[in-house]
Amino acid sequence: MRLKSGLLFIIILHPVIIFSQQLPDGYDGVSNLQQQVWMNKRLAQTNSGYSNVQGTPLVFKEFHTGNFYFSNKTCISGKQINYNCYTDEVLFSEENNTYTANSENIDYFTLTGNEDRAILLFKQVFLLSEKKRVFMQLLYQGESILFKRYRKEFLKADIDKPYGQNRQVDEYNDYHEYYVMTGEQEPVLLKPRKSSLIEIFSDKSDLMEDFIKKEKIDLKNETDLVELVKHYDNI
Repeated sequence: MRLKSGLLFIIILHPVIIFSQQLPDGYDGVSNLQQQVWMNKRLAQTNSGYSNVQGTPLVFKEFHTGNFYFSNKTCISGKQINYNCYTDEVLFSEENNTYTANSENIDYFTLTGNEDRAILLFKQVFLLSEKKRVFMQLLYQGESILFKRYRKEFLKADIDKPYGQNRQVDEYNDYHEYYVMTGEQEPVLLKPRKSSLIEIFSDKSDLMEDFIKKEKIDLKNETDLVELVKHYDNI
């Protein structure tokens, strides 16, 4: 598979399909954009190396159907998309070729999840702590926003090292983080401990602590985190 990158323009064949999740509105479907891509050798080498390691730097092993929502308020639907969590790059597959999209022009993209009719909506956000833009899944959006950030850690084989972990091959290790955005603040990392919650929700910390205790909220449980942020918005 050849990997190409650059400014991505795609042809749309049908309108946006909405399944079980509300998707961004105010975006017009387009049908006549010119496709412009350029070869990027560095990315081509990275892609060819996927088969030499255990795991993948991508959200899904295979590309999934999804939509692009661009900053000029246009959208393109029904494309094969994936996200490289290790390099923070949005990929697009067509005719056995893989391209890297120009992320600067993308507000959102969607991926069909592994569950039937599930849609994962990713939003581009700026992380002040890392001074860069990344895409994170929107889990909840009200007055506050809860994000899920998919991460990949690259681990080198260490079978020959005296104090290694007996890792036979190079591998990508999956993990994820949750970020919360309240008001006009930047998204901040929500660590699975009470001190992090108190810092983020400092204006209502006592009420939030009471809610956690009463409802037995598990800060490592995704569903509980959604309920937690919803409760913050409602008090």
